[in-house]
Amino acid sequence: MRRGRGATWALLTAVVVLPTAAACAPGGGPAGAAASASRTAQVRAEASCLVPEVLRALALEPLPVPTASPAPPVDRGTPPDGFVADTVLVCGRGEPLRDSAGTWHSVTSTRLEGDLTELLRLVERRATPEPCATGPAPQVWLVDALDDAVLLPEGLACAGDGDAVGGALAELDVVRRTEEPVVLAVPADAGALGPGAPGARAAAP
Repeated sequence: MRRGRGATWALLTAVVVLPTAAACAPGGGPAGAAASASRTAQVRAEASCLVPEVLRALALEPLPVPTASPAPPVDRGTPPDGFVADTVLVCGRGEPLRDSAGTWHSVTSTRLEGDLTELLRLVERRATPEPCATGPAPQVWLVDALDDAVLLPEGLACAGDGDAVGGALAELDVVRRTEEPVVLAVPADAGALGPGAPGARAAAP
């Protein structure tokens, strides 16, 4: 069910970034040259805001959890030929969440749908954006009708150079938005952000 147009995007773009020299150089770095040097992303079985590559880009790095078979790294880039995007998943830093363990930094997952024509045009135009200079930008997945997905370049939606990307995302409809705790910032026994403290709210059960 659609819940509103662009209602969430404004919450995800609170970072201000200076334009990079490559983006501003007239004639020296045309969009065609950037596109020719772009890297094609590997298609994943599903999009997730909890993969390490997304969390690191959002400056949210949870403690490592030993596993028998670590997940392969996510290969970012532009969609391969034949990939038909159907929806978008935007990952951003969420509000602090509180539960019995303490106060957590969280990640917000926002599923968007609508006409992706302008967004896809901008993805091709900004195929090799620079990383954000002063803070994390929302991370963007393109998702097809079978839930296969590609993770777009890290700096695609940076404020400043990526404002057009943000505008294209704001034109899409919000289908679903969730928040998940990922990093325990203040343990409950530390008492710095205990029950009722400003800036933290209860995590969903």
